[in-house]
Amino acid sequence: MLSFALRRFLQALAVLAAVSAAAFALFYAAPADPARAACGPRCDTGQVAAVRASMGLDQPLLTQYTDYLTGIVAGRDVQDVDGSTIHCDAPCLGYSYRLHQPVTEALVDHLPVTASLAAGALAVLVVLGLGTGFVSALRHGTRTDKLLSGFTLIGASVQIYFLGYVAQWGLVYTTGLLPLPSYTPPATDPAAWAGGLLLPWIVLGFVNSAVFARLSRSQLLETMNEEYVRTARGKGLGRLRAHLKYTSRGAAGPLVQLLGLEAGALLGGAVITETVFGLNGVGRFATEAVEGQDLPAVVGAVLLAACFVVLFVALADLVVAWLDPRIRLG
Repeated sequence: MLSFALRRFLQALAVLAAVSAAAFALFYAAPADPARAACGPRCDTGQVAAVRASMGLDQPLLTQYTDYLTGIVAGRDVQDVDGSTIHCDAPCLGYSYRLHQPVTEALVDHLPVTASLAAGALAVLVVLGLGTGFVSALRHGTRTDKLLSGFTLIGASVQIYFLGYVAQWGLVYTTGLLPLPSYTPPATDPAAWAGGLLLPWIVLGFVNSAVFARLSRSQLLETMNEEYVRTARGKGLGRLRAHLKYTSRGAAGPLVQLLGLEAGALLGGAVITETVFGLNGVGRFATEAVEGQDLPAVVGAVLLAACFVVLFVALADLVVAWLDPRIRLG
């Protein structure tokens, strides 16, 4: 298990290195001039050249990328457009000349909103998706199975921006059953925190649970036909108990991997959900950075999202390897 974990850790580092190079290349592939965007539309050619020098854009590309990686590991000093020197602590993901703030600090300010949204949505996803898939597989071929399959098909078809606005209109503005979506730090008021995020949790969890429910149903049905499950049933083990003891564990691998991918993607920023419900999280921060041509902030948000995806996918792989020794021995 230790050797498998070490191999998976090295693979994760290789993926992150490739993503960092791609994200840094995005900085130069973008049509906007980073120096012009940082300086503003009123700057003349000389001022733009001075800003470009302060940003280090006059250095060779390899030198800039090396400095960027060094900043992630050990931090570095950057210059603002007014020439002042600012120390960016590690992990330094760049400096936002639009916000006049290190990108890492800006992301940390927005991360609690996204983390709260992701945690609640994942809870709804697991309960709704796994419960629907389990009951559907247990009642395979019945009206209950068909009803739940139609329910998941609706969830897979509907879009968050449509369901989000409809849910707000019906549950917030028309009936007042739920409070207006907002974010309150849980340490300040736990009730307001849960109440303000309840509707986004339900909408985001419902939409994402559809794929989870369909996968859990198919995996459970496939595992039911395995010989060891049929043997347990033949020895007199009840259907429900056989599901809980054998089928669920056998089907857990792909579900854990999908859950890890969902967790990483949600923590990277649920852009549409945060925009629809007016939540100022990482996804909305990235959207505003794109609109403001704040390229360092865009690159930092991309790297953060990639780190979360790689981290949680790696953790999911470790859990699957613990559940199934054949994987870590392969």
